[in-house]
Amino acid sequence: MKNKKGLSGIVTTLIIILLVLVAAGVIATVVNNFLDKTSGSADVALKCTDIEVRATKVVQQSTTVYNVTLNRKPRGEGEVGAKIVFFSDTSNSEPMPFGEMLSPLETSTKTITLVDALNATMVSVTPYFLDDSNRERLCEGTYEFKFE
Repeated sequence: MKNKKGLSGIVTTLIIILLVLVAAGVIATVVNNFLDKTSGSADVALKCTDIEVRATKVVQQSTTVYNVTLNRKPRGEGEVGAKIVFFSDTSNSEPMPFGEMLSPLETSTKTITLVDALNATMVSVTPYFLDDSNRERLCEGTYEFKFE
């Protein structure tokens, strides 16, 4: 009979090496996904740092129709959009897009028709930009404007 003890040592070593490689691959994948998510939120924060879009004038045409004027300050790069929310004493509207991307120093007026938040007295404006995948990335800064 042949001695098979030498062969089992080689097989054991190969299995250990294979397990180490699989474990390293799993750890590398987890770390890579974590770093991608972290860098994505850091990119949003960095890009949003200088962006400022504010309502400068809101004229109520009727209980549901408003002319809203937004102004973008000179800082920040590229075009940005804005999500607006109207507030009344009893309710608020759903967030809605302003409908136009703004360049630095640009001012634009749009007519907005609401289905809720009748007789609003305040509007909040949250800027956003489109990332490389054309997804909206909301900035943290929200600017409020009270009107009558």
